[in-house]
Amino acid sequence: MLTSSVPRDVVLIYNNALELSNSGQFDKALGEYRRAIEAYPQFVAAYNNIGEIHARMGDSEKAIEAYLEALKIDKHYRVLLNLGVEHFNRKNYTQALKYFSESISREPRFLEGNYYSGLVHYNREEFKKAEKFLLVVIGLDQRHVKANLLLSHIYYEGKQYARAIECLDRIKDLAEDRSFINRYYGFCNFYLGRYDDAVKYLTEALECRPEYARFKKYLENMTYEKRIREIGDLEREISVLEEDLSNRDAKVVDLTKLSMLYIFKGEYRKAEKLIQSHKKKLA
Repeated sequence: MLTSSVPRDVVLIYNNALELSNSGQFDKALGEYRRAIEAYPQFVAAYNNIGEIHARMGDSEKAIEAYLEALKIDKHYRVLLNLGVEHFNRKNYTQALKYFSESISREPRFLEGNYYSGLVHYNREEFKKAEKFLLVVIGLDQRHVKANLLLSHIYYEGKQYARAIECLDRIKDLAEDRSFINRYYGFCNFYLGRYDDAVKYLTEALECRPEYARFKKYLENMTYEKRIREIGDLEREISVLEEDLSNRDAKVVDLTKLSMLYIFKGEYRKAEKLIQSHKKKLA
């Protein structure tokens, strides 16, 4: 964002402000940026960085003011993004999307502009529109964790389970929440009829939490081939367990067994909600 037209002495002031900001001395940094602007009023980067400091300090109004001042000088795509992010954080998605779209119109391969555009549409549940922007992000960075996670959920909801798995494959060694990744692998494989793989991934998802480790053998034994012998009358077992749990607090083993019973019956949504609800309680 710096240009060759900025005088050298002003660049030195700017660089000093950057160092102050990076060390957390925000008030001093703001003073230096303002000094740079006094010396060179067309200094877009200084206005942008003032906005970023105010954003980091939680003062959205002042951040927006600074970004708007920058845009009077030059509608730089990064300033447009920053302004959009402020509106996004306020859940003002229409205004945010306007700025994100303009940032992309100025720089079509701008990764962050495309990602945030996709995120706005995702939050609005406009999944087809979100997919379009997120695919651009993946084209620029195949292992972009957040874009792949959003796409995997879009494909999952659209019952495109093989495509969801492709997204997970790209980031399985990068994502911090291994339990989340393995759970999605597990349910996608169930929907695709790969029961052994599904049990393997669900087991790994559970083992990410130490309290679940002792149920590994139980889950492994409940493969598709053994379900009849293990469960017997499926409808009756579900009914009995549901009634039992309505009268007492459920233990982990009960929730595990009930979720697997739902899966074997084909009620995948019930199983997923059960696992998710228990995970939230433990979080």
